[in-house]
Amino acid sequence: MHSEIAIKVSNLSKKYSISGSSEPISLGEGLRNFFGKNKTDTKTIYALDNVSFEVRKGQVLGIIGRNGAGKSTLLKILSRVTVPSSGRIEINGSIASVLEIGMGFHPELSGRENVYLSGTMLGIDTRKIDERFNDIVEFAGVQKFINTPVKHYSSGMYLRLAFSVVTNIDADILLFDEVLSVGDLSFQMKCLQKIKSLHNELKTIIIVSHNLNEIAAICQHVIFLEHGQLVEQGSHNLIKKYFEDSIQPSGNNDITGDRVPEKINILEKDFSSEHLQPGDQTIRIKKVYIVNESNKNDTDFFTNQSFRVCVEFEKFTDTDFFDISIIISNMQQFILSAQTITSNINIEEKTEKGDYIASVLFDEDFFNETILNIGYSVTRNNKDVVCYDTHLLRMKINLFIGNHQKQYYTNIQKFLGPLRPKQQWIYERRK
Repeated sequence: MHSEIAIKVSNLSKKYSISGSSEPISLGEGLRNFFGKNKTDTKTIYALDNVSFEVRKGQVLGIIGRNGAGKSTLLKILSRVTVPSSGRIEINGSIASVLEIGMGFHPELSGRENVYLSGTMLGIDTRKIDERFNDIVEFAGVQKFINTPVKHYSSGMYLRLAFSVVTNIDADILLFDEVLSVGDLSFQMKCLQKIKSLHNELKTIIIVSHNLNEIAAICQHVIFLEHGQLVEQGSHNLIKKYFEDSIQPSGNNDITGDRVPEKINILEKDFSSEHLQPGDQTIRIKKVYIVNESNKNDTDFFTNQSFRVCVEFEKFTDTDFFDISIIISNMQQFILSAQTITSNINIEEKTEKGDYIASVLFDEDFFNETILNIGYSVTRNNKDVVCYDTHLLRMKINLFIGNHQKQYYTNIQKFLGPLRPKQQWIYERRK
C-alpha cells in the first residue's frame, strides 16, 4: 500500500434550500419572491455535513449507509458533477466514474461515438481509445449494437458499456456508485473480478454499495455515512458492526433496521396489457407471483412453510434460449439468494416457441422472520440482459412458534440474521 494521498476531503458540506410550501404560486407571487418580497419559508437540508477523510493511493474504499445518507452526493462531488457548498477536496491523479446509468452518454449518439466522446471527456488521447476500443466493446458484450444509438440500449447495456469505458482507460482513481446493482449475475461477477484486477494494478477505487458482501470482498477500508455525516470509519469490523446494528428490531422497523412499508405483501404482478409486458420481440414476461405450499398467494407466510416463486413468459423464437433468475434481497438491498434455472437444469435445447412457466422452490425453515424483496432477470444466450426488476414483489415471513417452543424456548425463539435453516446438532454427555 502506498502512503501517498490520492484524495483528501476536508470539512466537506453540501446543502440545499427547499421551499416550505408545496402549494403552486402565481406569476406575480413568483416575481415578488424573486425580487425579495413575500419570500416563502425555506428550509436548509444538508446532504453532506462537515465530512473529512483521506484515501491513499492503491486503496479500495467502501462507502456504506442507508438511503439518503449522502453516499451518491459525495461521489458526484468527487466526480465534479456537482460542487460542494463548503469544504476542500484535493485529488492527486486522473479520475473516472460510473455514477447513474448512462451519465455522460449522449442518447442520440451510437455506442461507438459515446465511447470516443466519454474517453475524450476524460482526457484520453484518441489513439489510446483506438487501442482499447475492441477490449471495451468485448467486455461490455455490445458488439452487435455498437453502431446503434444508445437511447435504444437497455439499462444493462448502458451500464456494461459505461463500466467498460471507465475501467479500460487507465485513470488513476475510479469511482463506482452501485455498479453491481444492475445487470445479470454473470456480469456482476465479471465486474467484481475487473475491480479486483484494477486493485492489483494499484488503482485507487471508491465504491458505494448497499451490498455488504461486495464491500467486504474488495474493500480494505470503509466509511459509514448517516444523515450526511461521517459517523465512523475503519476496516471489515465496521461492516460487521453496521450489519449487526441494522438487524436489531426498533419501533416500526423490520429486522433489517429499515421502516416496514405500509403494504408489506405484494405477491403477484400480472402484466395483462401486452404493451406493458417486460421483454422484447424474442420473449415477453406475462406474470410473476409467489405461492405457498398449497399453491395460494392470498395467505400469510411463516418460517415453517415452503414457498415458490413463479415466472410465466412467452417465447417468440426457436433460435435463442433464455435463463431466468430469481433474486431475493432484504429491505437494504442486501442480496440473500440468487437462483438461476441453468444452475440446476440444462435448458439450452429447449428453444421452441410457446408459453412457459419457470418456478423455484424455497424450502421451509430457510428464511428467518423478515421482509423480502423478490425480483427476476431474463438473460438471452448467456450474454444479453433482456429485462429485469429486482424489487417487483415483496413478502413478509412471520415467525412460527410451536407449542413446545412457547413453553420452553421463549427467550431464544427470535434468531438474528436473515436465514433460519434447521441444522443437525449433537448433544451428548461425555463420560
